[in-house]
Amino acid sequence: MGELWRAALDLVLGACCPLCGEPGAGACRRCATALAPEPSPFTLGAFEVVAAGTHTDARRDALLAWKVGGEVALDALMAHQMAAAVLVLLEDGPSVGLVPVPTTRRSRRERGRDLVADLAARTATVLAEVGVGARVERLLRLTRQTRDQHALDRSSRRRNLAGSMRSSEPPRGVPLVLVDDVVTTGATLLEAARAVSRWGPAEVLGGAALAVASHPTEGIRSR
Repeated sequence: MGELWRAALDLVLGACCPLCGEPGAGACRRCATALAPEPSPFTLGAFEVVAAGTHTDARRDALLAWKVGGEVALDALMAHQMAAAVLVLLEDGPSVGLVPVPTTRRSRRERGRDLVADLAARTATVLAEVGVGARVERLLRLTRQTRDQHALDRSSRRRNLAGSMRSSEPPRGVPLVLVDDVVTTGATLLEAARAVSRWGPAEVLGGAALAVASHPTEGIRSR
């Protein structure tokens, strides 16, 4: 009966798994299982980060479909991945503020939305389902429009982002996790952490991401 229902849904709505084409809504069970979170803690200097996995194979393909292909049907899967990474940083904490890194006007225009902010909002919902009081804290904004980072090396990315973010005052008594999609050199998360830290001892637990580059560059250390 389940197979007939999925086939009918595909015929009527064109709904199918955006990764393999299996009829149904969102990622199918097989693809979701292949992308089970494998939290990978590492540090950027002294800054703690947890990625849901490495940017390889099925995870890389799914992220490309989500980021570049605009597959909104993968939003729920990505939110569960991010929630797994956040929970590693939070440990037994009862609440958390999710701080999305800001996006450029170019990125919003190309993707039709603020991808990381939307991810943070979906992640907060997933965390609430497991008893964590989570809310999105839109603290960060860009003070200037940065260049596309895709073709930049580590030092160029750092120069590109240096001083590009400003943070409003964080809420007191709320542990924060900075949220990004993919960590390549760590320059974005480090700039975000710098901006938030200007307010003093805000309780920033670290950063969380969907994936970390499979061959971490200098400055990223596994732990």
